[in-house]
Amino acid sequence: MFKINNPFKITLLISVLILCFLTLLLSYKVNNLLVLFLVFIFSLLLIYFVIKNFFHEKIRVIYKSIYKFKGTSNIMELDIDTVEKEAEEWAEAKEEELRQMKQDENYRREFIGNVSHELKTPIFNIQGYVQTLIDGGLEDKSINMKYLKRANKSVDRMINIVDDLEVISRLETEQSELDIQSFNIINLVQEVFDQLEMRANEMGISLELENSSSTNNVKGDRDKIQQVFMNLISNSIKYGKKQGTTKIKLFDMEENLLIEVADNGIGIDEESLARLFERFYRVDKNRSREIGGTGLGLAIVKHILEGHNQSINVRSTKGIGSTFSFILEKGK
Repeated sequence: MFKINNPFKITLLISVLILCFLTLLLSYKVNNLLVLFLVFIFSLLLIYFVIKNFFHEKIRVIYKSIYKFKGTSNIMELDIDTVEKEAEEWAEAKEEELRQMKQDENYRREFIGNVSHELKTPIFNIQGYVQTLIDGGLEDKSINMKYLKRANKSVDRMINIVDDLEVISRLETEQSELDIQSFNIINLVQEVFDQLEMRANEMGISLELENSSSTNNVKGDRDKIQQVFMNLISNSIKYGKKQGTTKIKLFDMEENLLIEVADNGIGIDEESLARLFERFYRVDKNRSREIGGTGLGLAIVKHILEGHNQSINVRSTKGIGSTFSFILEKGK
């Protein structure tokens, strides 16, 4: 069956019809002016019919589909001039949506795998210690308390992982519930220093505050910003060098305050910086598990600051140290 579905066939059809019409008119020896007029009217109607049925209506269906996917069916009139642009925008949007779906799917698989892996290690440890105690170790005073303490340590690690996962889940679903207020950031930093002082002393790391700003007050959710400092300073201690320094620096930035958490620790490889804030991503996996890190601390920091419409930045040099920085609006 002959289908009229491309420009050449449509052109051929129009030409044949016009030729047949002219032949019909000339066969009756009609006046030339009348012939021209009739040809003009016939050609006009024919071209309008072809364009409307073979192009306009098909494009209109596509156009309506685009509007439907955009969430509206309010299309009054088809504007040929914008069809190409809107079709390209729609195609790009669908391509981006598909790319995001694939990325989310890969992330979901990776996340489930990471959670399983992180929980599997302490679970297997607990199982091994308990099995040893059941097999007779419970009566052996040289190992019973040691294995019970190790099992308890693995339980604490599992609890920390679950707690951090719950924190991230809450941050993702309750960002609109931030308790934004003006508070003294100097006092907050000092509170965090007090909480982490013993841990820092064990490493011989000094905690210092350098305030170069004109104000001590910022706007934000005090409890969540405290958690940001806890995670960043705790990390600087975990991955610091013995007898090193962790320094909090505050700088004026017009109506904002620039906050830096800097250390002279082991530093981070350049290739790791891009993935540093992913859940469960670790630069040094062996050391992280040895010191009890969950791999979720920096992801939590990122979520909290995004809830404040801010971002966390990092610069680091391997063997020299790292600096994490973020901005908060000044308070009154």
